[in-house]
Amino acid sequence: MKGIKAYQKVQVMTSDRVRLVVMLYEGVIKFNRLAALAIKDNDIEKRSQYINRSVAIISELCNSLDMERGAEVALNLRDLYLHSLARLAEANNQNSVRIIDGVTALFAEVKEGWDALAASGANAGKPALEAGARYGA
Repeated sequence: MKGIKAYQKVQVMTSDRVRLVVMLYEGVIKFNRLAALAIKDNDIEKRSQYINRSVAIISELCNSLDMERGAEVALNLRDLYLHSLARLAEANNQNSVRIIDGVTALFAEVKEGWDALAASGANAGKPALEAGARYGA
């Protein structure tokens, strides 16, 4: 297990900014799906744990937005992130797979745009940590 964690840490530290955003979106999608499964299994502790992981990632994405350089895109992403945080809190309170699935679908859709940016080579070059890691927009 230590080897996997070390590999993941190196992957994050050496990824460019766009790839890092893609990885964070993948994390939100993964933890939301696990939270939905926990609800189906009636495992309240796991549900809360996975929703909290998604919330932590989304909060980091929101806090990392460069509102000056990102302009309207950053504003739209902030609105998406704040809406998603509110919906996940609601899903946690209501034990709702439907709400979690809605947030997951939003992130999957927006992730497609980030995937296209990554494929085009946008922001390729310096790793995120060298580049200052303002990776939300």
